[in-house]
Amino acid sequence: MEYPVWQLTTLGGGFWVALISTVHVFVAQFAVGGGLFLVVTERMARKSGSQPMLDYVRKHSKFFLLLTMVFGAVTGVAIWFSIALLAPGGALTLIHQFLFAWATEWVFFLAEIVSLLVYFYGWDRLDAGKHMAVGWLYFFFGWMSLFMINGIIGFMLTPGDWLETRYFWDGFFNPTFWPQLFFRTALCVMLAGLFGFVTGTRIDDEEARGRIVRTCAVWTLIGLVTALPTGWWYIMALPAAQYELAMQESARVAWFMDSFWIFGPAVLVGGLALGIRMPKSVGFPLALAIMLLGLGLTGSFESVREAARKPYIIWGYLYSNGIAPGDMDTINEAGMLKAAKWVPEDLREVTEDNELEAGRWLYQLQCASCHAINGPLNDIMPKSAKYTEAGFDAFLAGMGKLNRYMPPFAGTGDERAALAAYVIRDLHGREAGELAMAEPGDAEIPEYDPDEAEYVLLAWADKGLRFATDTKAIRLRPAGQNLNAMLLLRGGFPEKITEDVTVSFTAPDGFPELSDDMAANDEGTLRAEGIKMLPYTESGYDPYPAMTVTATDADGTVLAETKAVLPVGTRMGCNNCHGGGWKHEDDQAGLSENTAMDILKVHDRMNRTKLAAKAESGETVDCASCHADPDLGENGNPERLNLSAAMHGFHAVYLKDRGQDACTFCHETPMYRGFHADAALECDDCHGDMTTHASSLLLSEKDEGKEQSDKYLRILAPGEEVTPRRPWTQEPSCTACHENFEAPYELNAPNNWNEEEASLYRLNVDDTGMVPCAACHSAPHAIYPAISDTDNIQPLQYMDDVRTIGGGNCAVCHDMEMDYPAHHPGMGVE
Repeated sequence: MEYPVWQLTTLGGGFWVALISTVHVFVAQFAVGGGLFLVVTERMARKSGSQPMLDYVRKHSKFFLLLTMVFGAVTGVAIWFSIALLAPGGALTLIHQFLFAWATEWVFFLAEIVSLLVYFYGWDRLDAGKHMAVGWLYFFFGWMSLFMINGIIGFMLTPGDWLETRYFWDGFFNPTFWPQLFFRTALCVMLAGLFGFVTGTRIDDEEARGRIVRTCAVWTLIGLVTALPTGWWYIMALPAAQYELAMQESARVAWFMDSFWIFGPAVLVGGLALGIRMPKSVGFPLALAIMLLGLGLTGSFESVREAARKPYIIWGYLYSNGIAPGDMDTINEAGMLKAAKWVPEDLREVTEDNELEAGRWLYQLQCASCHAINGPLNDIMPKSAKYTEAGFDAFLAGMGKLNRYMPPFAGTGDERAALAAYVIRDLHGREAGELAMAEPGDAEIPEYDPDEAEYVLLAWADKGLRFATDTKAIRLRPAGQNLNAMLLLRGGFPEKITEDVTVSFTAPDGFPELSDDMAANDEGTLRAEGIKMLPYTESGYDPYPAMTVTATDADGTVLAETKAVLPVGTRMGCNNCHGGGWKHEDDQAGLSENTAMDILKVHDRMNRTKLAAKAESGETVDCASCHADPDLGENGNPERLNLSAAMHGFHAVYLKDRGQDACTFCHETPMYRGFHADAALECDDCHGDMTTHASSLLLSEKDEGKEQSDKYLRILAPGEEVTPRRPWTQEPSCTACHENFEAPYELNAPNNWNEEEASLYRLNVDDTGMVPCAACHSAPHAIYPAISDTDNIQPLQYMDDVRTIGGGNCAVCHDMEMDYPAHHPGMGVE
């Protein structure tokens, strides 16, 4: 960011560095091994007295000179030119820290040039001994050049103690110096054989051709076989973090890893095939093909090696976009656009008018070094196509934390949003859409005569809103809301009635026909479990169906009737980041199969599972089979994080520090629609912000000995005040804020969880032990007075008022005057 930006698009993203470097390394390693091949083969020819072989070596030396000294030198200069423009910070660091090493390497390189020229032009001017001596000198200078370059290349991958000492020799003789040196030497030998095939198969003399081709096969096979143990040594020398990037998380470089294991055996088989005497007409095309396979082998290896260095140019010292990790805090506070020297003055602050142009500059500063736009290498277009603007902003927020192949975003929240806007709006041409909010329908209040009615029927749902995933690929949150009811015989001391009565529920008009009887339980209430309700009606999406609940006697006479909302939603915001759109586009609802498949593919990539293939075979992936879900009563795999901890822990990395927006990003709104919402309280006022909410779940799993939680906790870094909790069994306690059931003086809910499941609000009862709290106060997240009359049907039915059932009106259930708060203190009796 200290330099002007070279704005490349289609052929950006490191394309030129990758292309030029791969070709140069391929030729440069041949220059080392080929020098040894020349002098050894010349010695064989002179010792055997074979003039055709000697003529071959002479011709091969000309090919060698042109390829290594001319083409190789040009590509070497091209590397410096390209990295100076694309990664100037990294190039400058290598020059400053290794000036002595570069100077030494250039001396060896100059000696290479001189000795190779003397060798080539000395065929007729030097005697055999001196000529071969020059050849040995060339090989020595070439290998020493490799020795010097090896130290610098290894430093970029594993700087080791240099990060602390800044000592030259610590950086040069870094942890991978020796294994990489031996590995690359083996590759040099292999490449000498591969290039020897190309020229050797052109020899006219059949006997000489056969001998040379067999010799090349030996070189190829020795080099390739030696590369296996030295390559393993190289891999095992990598520090743990880089080993994981290259090997354990190799799904991100799977194509290159697979290519390496394809090219390697192909070169082996090709070398063996050419080792058998073949006709000249067959040998040359095959030799050329095997040489190109060798190029593929080199390129795939270099790509895997580069994966172990991500997201750095110099591991731990400089990110791939040229930003130093030590500068991140300053940039995040002041802003990237202010820190970068070459940004135009009118773009230093992001405004509504310059947002897209500011985003374009941020893309060039932070993304273009690795990502092309509609180009062949790391094309940003397909990688970002699935995101909405909000989703891409969330991805940028978590970038570099779990996905360690990319550096973290550097800059302010406004700058991050500008970059997301540029990629989604400008590059993809999509405007940020708005979700059509679902509004509750008109409330139809059942008839009720307080002077004549003998019974009061109360009904409530277990949850303020039940999410359901209606997709075949994933069973994440299956439909299955629970409905509760209590039938009271009014009187001085109302009596709960469960015998000789039938209480049933019926779905409202427009929904698929659904009705059933509710079963009595030992607590004197009635319950229907797992009602398979989905929010789709004949007229559109409706997540707030008001179920009609009816109590009848043995003769079928209606004793009482009421309505209760059984909320269920399918608007989970997964497609913000996983693409796929909605399953029901007109309703903007439902988890689509494409979204579900992307979720599984991300899971596979990050956890080395094969869930996508399982779903593609027609089998439904049941999340609870691995991740325990107490809400469903499923234990999963006791060694893995439970579903709530895994889901919130992962997504908190991308959604932390967003307040209420973190909740609404994924969860349908308004799912939270009771009195507390009307009082301007938000989700995090009770559950804590995203960091607290996720960390409390993870800390509970950590207490259970599940070390996977540490991965997320290290990133979230919760304070000591976060209290562990179990999902669905520990929630914010009402009395944390409502001490003695009075109006709160302060909000104190986060980290004040109930101890046992029985004390959950939805399961708790009053001081008499008779009436469930939710019977009078309504379902969680829909506490009376709620913000819509659909959720207030029962208060309106029984009291013609919007407040807690019986609040200031004990006559709803009692036919005598009540002068003390029997249910709980502070209930306000008349």
